[in-house]
Amino acid sequence: MYCFVSFCYTQIWNDFMNRSGEEQEKVLVYLEKEVRKPREKANKCKDKRIEHPAYSPEECYQRIQRSLRCTLKRRQIPMGTLEVLEEEMLSFFSVSPESVYIAMMENSYQRLLLHAVCQYMDLASASSNFEGKRQMRVVNRKWCFCPPELLLHPTSR
Repeated sequence: MYCFVSFCYTQIWNDFMNRSGEEQEKVLVYLEKEVRKPREKANKCKDKRIEHPAYSPEECYQRIQRSLRCTLKRRQIPMGTLEVLEEEMLSFFSVSPESVYIAMMENSYQRLLLHAVCQYMDLASASSNFEGKRQMRVVNRKWCFCPPELLLHPTSR
């Protein structure tokens, strides 16, 4: 298999080298455009946060269910836990926005906080029983992940 792959690359390279300088330039320009496409998609996602009002911190906060917002206002929230959950969601969905985040969480209060974080970040979350334990599944319903400018924990403000 290696010899076949090596042969293919050698053949492609030889074909490229046998072209005129102008044709080689066209191929290189085309390849540069292809490499830029994924970056342009990512930039479009980030630009939405600036332009579209649905990505403002106020709108993100309003996405949280009223009962969860009341809980966040009334109780002494463990900010360390909230920060860890937010950072976990940010790092996971920034790298792989189409993946499913699954966590086994015994503590109902942590699940509540994670649901609030997910609603704030416009992620879909659901708790279910799995082998006698509570499991949280989080998915991003969009093709890219656009986190809010401000996070819920105070160190981000």
